[in-house]
Amino acid sequence: MTNALKIPALSAIIVLSFFVLPSCAQAQSTDQNGMLIQAKVWSKDENKQVHYSEWKDYYATTVNMVKGFYAVQQTTTDKYGGAGSSLNKTGFFHTQKVGDRWWVVDPQGKEFCVKAVNGIRLNKPNEVPSSFNSIMDWADKTITQIQGMGFNTAGCWSDTATIIAFNKSTTHPIAYTTQLNLLSGYASKIKKEHPERKNNSILSFILDEDFSSYCDSRASTIAYLKNDPNLLGHFSDNELPFTMGELKEIINNKNTDDKAYQTLLASYPADTDFSTLNSDQKESFIALFAKKYYETVSKSIKKYDPNHLYIGSRIHSNAKNNRYIFQVAEAYVDIISINYYGFWEPKQDHMEEWAKWSSKPFFITEFYTKAEESGMSNLSGAGWIVKTQEDRGIHYQNFCMKLLASKNCVGWHWFRYQDNDPNDAKADDSNKDSNKGIYNIKYEPYKALAEKMQQLNNNVYGLIPYFDQLKNNR
Repeated sequence: MTNALKIPALSAIIVLSFFVLPSCAQAQSTDQNGMLIQAKVWSKDENKQVHYSEWKDYYATTVNMVKGFYAVQQTTTDKYGGAGSSLNKTGFFHTQKVGDRWWVVDPQGKEFCVKAVNGIRLNKPNEVPSSFNSIMDWADKTITQIQGMGFNTAGCWSDTATIIAFNKSTTHPIAYTTQLNLLSGYASKIKKEHPERKNNSILSFILDEDFSSYCDSRASTIAYLKNDPNLLGHFSDNELPFTMGELKEIINNKNTDDKAYQTLLASYPADTDFSTLNSDQKESFIALFAKKYYETVSKSIKKYDPNHLYIGSRIHSNAKNNRYIFQVAEAYVDIISINYYGFWEPKQDHMEEWAKWSSKPFFITEFYTKAEESGMSNLSGAGWIVKTQEDRGIHYQNFCMKLLASKNCVGWHWFRYQDNDPNDAKADDSNKDSNKGIYNIKYEPYKALAEKMQQLNNNVYGLIPYFDQLKNNR
């Protein structure tokens, strides 16, 4: 069903395109708004059971369909994958606003659009597949191939130790990120030590006096990375429940030993009926915890690594609609990270609101689609189902071009490098038997998906000024 994608080694300076540019004639149907792709929409019922809709048509635009834009087959970059104008050169990745457009700037001072893949690691840790001679052989071939697709960053949950070793052996390093799991790690530790706290909201742990010292101890382990120019930045956690659902749990729990519940009681008059709180009151209350969290974790991260970006906690669900969270994060986060599900493409309203609520740039740190033709069940995870690998690539192009048109967006992270083995009983429940990967379980890329990804990725530095010029001419 799939063919391995063979990509030659890269030079240090030129990222070449090794694919023939695809034709729009492959699409199911087209009209003046784009091509129509059939997809199934993911949802959960009140019992948290996953359901998918019937097939529905959605519009998508590919690089070849952008009126007046001429796609290239190769793009010239520096060794990090940056290009374009020369900006402030610090020797580390940082952010800079040029006019009204935000950029990540690479260590050599070039404009850098983050094009990341999450979870670049062996499917089973310490078990090197027979198709590779060693873990470093896997890293060399895989990372070089991923770079050949136009990606320039290893996202969350990647094998950072192996990537660091790879970067030391090459003239074409890949940027990488860390995941520190500060609040989740602390809460897990305390629950083991104090089982009586198992039913407490995880937000209550932010208020513990010991949370700050835990963050300090955990962050001290990243001090050795502070001089690594290849490190993009640090995530502090993933998908913390700064959400209305978590507030509902706090209200319904009525656990007087829960510090989150105690804070709720102290925030309102004693006779308050919490079921009558309006949306603004609920959002501002949740943001109290977000502020304390970002203040605490950023202090520790910057103490031990002042050179790199703090790239947030991967906001998700309705937290991405809470302006107060963006406002309190602004003082502490260098880039606001958002895991984005439930929408075929980034909503213009969302991107405009994020730009209005915070002066900091954002990037999307999770999104994906799954193909029916993979034969996997595709029930786990929140991504959409489409029919083919080519449709996944078309969705990728359409989704990412919407992001490129936003001047506050500095990139994206595709979830994920590889499908999980359907027979792996130890796989995380959210990743079982679903076609999320660019690669199948045999470590072979899905060629049709990879072709489309590469075409978009290799045209990013041309599309950005093109979209900016369109906006300026309006």
